[in-house]
Amino acid sequence: MDLPERQRLILKEIVDRYIRFHEPVSSRMILEDYGLEVSSATVRNDMNDLEEAGFIAKPYSSSGRVPTVRGYQFFVEWLLDLSELSREERVEIVEAYKMQQLDVEQTIRQTAFLLGNMTGCAGFVIPPRPAETKLERVVLFKVAHRLAFLLIVSDIGIVEHGYVALEEDLNPDEITRIMALINDTLRGIHLADVRSLSLEDGPEGWYERPVRQAMLVLGRLLQDRMQRSVQFEGLLNLTETLKEVVPEYAMDHFSHLSLAVQDKTSFIEAVAEARKDREGIVASIGDFPLSGLESFSVISCEYGLHAGVLGVVGPLWMDYGRALSTASYLANRLESLLSPSHLRSLEE
Repeated sequence: MDLPERQRLILKEIVDRYIRFHEPVSSRMILEDYGLEVSSATVRNDMNDLEEAGFIAKPYSSSGRVPTVRGYQFFVEWLLDLSELSREERVEIVEAYKMQQLDVEQTIRQTAFLLGNMTGCAGFVIPPRPAETKLERVVLFKVAHRLAFLLIVSDIGIVEHGYVALEEDLNPDEITRIMALINDTLRGIHLADVRSLSLEDGPEGWYERPVRQAMLVLGRLLQDRMQRSVQFEGLLNLTETLKEVVPEYAMDHFSHLSLAVQDKTSFIEAVAEARKDREGIVASIGDFPLSGLESFSVISCEYGLHAGVLGVVGPLWMDYGRALSTASYLANRLESLLSPSHLRSLEE
């Protein structure tokens, strides 16, 4: 529905004021706060039209108006092209990443934390699809007598690591030769294929006992990685946010959310459904396809290779400008950190 320009302005102001102060908005507030050069009767008539169109509603008969789901959706569509973090906030994010330049798991956890901390909501990050990730190399080095450490590096960074118990003591040159044999054979292969690779498929030297031991550990570590998961941070932020507006229902709403996100597979599937055939930032406002999140909004944005997605879960009255700008900037930053070119630059 196309709204007249003045009604569009009034609707934006109602949503903005409600997000900031969490109280119903009257025509008097609109006139006093925003200085519209129209009469109070004109604003009331416009608000009546917006209410009839389903953008705002009265929580009780003598109150001002509050945004509806449709009102929030209108507001977010308007914000999408306007949201941007300050320079100080961008610097803060860059500094926060400095210690997690290669480790994918740590970088993802840090990103989810930043999303939650900067928005006051719950941040989430869904890693890239493991089956589509390619092996860049393995790093094998001796740490003790008959004990080596195996590091698995993919085209998005370090994905896993673990110890290899050796049946015989090897010198550094032998370790280097084994590592080169594995890398020459496996570089560029999808992790799912590496995991299922038979030793019978290998080149000369593939049957050597240390190689078999390294391959067994490699397969076991990758097995743990094949199940796609999601990292949540800041869920408890929502209890305080909910108490600000609906204290009598805060724990009930939070418990529904908490139960819903415990099923990580269902959450990932719901994100995929919400984003189906859509790119960039997607705002699911009161219509996220997962039971328990009917009273919440989910902002999501893809990043990098292999369908990684990050975002924010918050109440309908969340600060959408901050959520959109934070998700967009962090998606760009995470994409840069996990790119093959960034990985190569760290090695130089």
